[in-house]
Amino acid sequence: MRKITGILITIASLAVLLTAMNQGFINRVKQDRYFDHLTPDSAKPKSLYRKVFMRSDRWDYGDLYGISFIPEYRIKLIPFKTYDNRADKAPTNKVLYIIGDSFTADKNFNNAFDGFDQVVFLDRRFPFGPIKPDTTKQNYLIMEFSELNIANYRSKKSFEILNDADVPPAFKPVSLPERLGNIIFNKDLNKNIELLLFDDKLFTPFKEIKAAFNYHILGRLPKEVAVSTDKKRLLLNSTVDTTSNQSVFRSLSDTEVDSVNISLKADEKHYLSLGFKKVYLSLIPNAASIYDEHRLNYNHLGPRIENKTSVPLISVYNIFKQDKRNLYSRSDAHWNDVGFGIWVTQVNTVLKAGSN
Repeated sequence: MRKITGILITIASLAVLLTAMNQGFINRVKQDRYFDHLTPDSAKPKSLYRKVFMRSDRWDYGDLYGISFIPEYRIKLIPFKTYDNRADKAPTNKVLYIIGDSFTADKNFNNAFDGFDQVVFLDRRFPFGPIKPDTTKQNYLIMEFSELNIANYRSKKSFEILNDADVPPAFKPVSLPERLGNIIFNKDLNKNIELLLFDDKLFTPFKEIKAAFNYHILGRLPKEVAVSTDKKRLLLNSTVDTTSNQSVFRSLSDTEVDSVNISLKADEKHYLSLGFKKVYLSLIPNAASIYDEHRLNYNHLGPRIENKTSVPLISVYNIFKQDKRNLYSRSDAHWNDVGFGIWVTQVNTVLKAGSN
């Protein structure tokens, strides 16, 4: 009996190891587990596979909770608003492009913006392009940056792939020996094994107990996470840590601000040359800039860029500062549905004025 048990354990261990080495499969598991909350319950298939293998609640309560598991920040994320199609909507022959980051990724922009037949979203976190707008239509572009991602920005044509030399190594074809080497010496092997074995709702209470002990007794937090000074929300640590280039509390010179604006102006010129009728800049403040600006000396990164740029602006900083509602998820690094809705309204206001 012991031999049989040992053999079964060995087979199971090898199966987990081999599965963890298959990064392609792991990526599909991550997509299903980590982004499952973006799919409405009514649209989720009721399969046995989903019930057995897609049970992670890591991101159901926010990305920062999913890193820290501090129990008092276990706050369910509210799905973002979708915009219904209007039967009386007349074609306009206008297309809106958005080159954005995680604040605008995974959002349904269909019918969100007045006066546009189509919205095309391009995620600057991943290579794309080249952009070839339809010259038979009027094309408009929004360059959306979170305050986090605009820090130290240098023009890269928003990460378009213009030729083979621009393709990052991770996106280039690899030979069979290289592929085998990547599988055998997978640098994420430990994380993948943890994902397969422990990233399940079943283990969340135990993770919360450990997190509560580390935070409340030992005063420890994961390096990626910070707590606001009023203890009401979690913050992305890189936005508040003065040793980080992305921090809004580090010293920021006018030269750095000018450099970012030179890059943004170069981007605007590039996209206008492609045939876009107008290019806009929209900066989204970090949660720390709105709710924890007195933590240290706020460098006003976003407002300073906006005050100096010559690129047409879609600004929400002052609107967010004056609004008394909570506009950011308390357990996530991003805005909530209310903040997102304000941005959509502001986009509509500015675009309507600028496209007439």
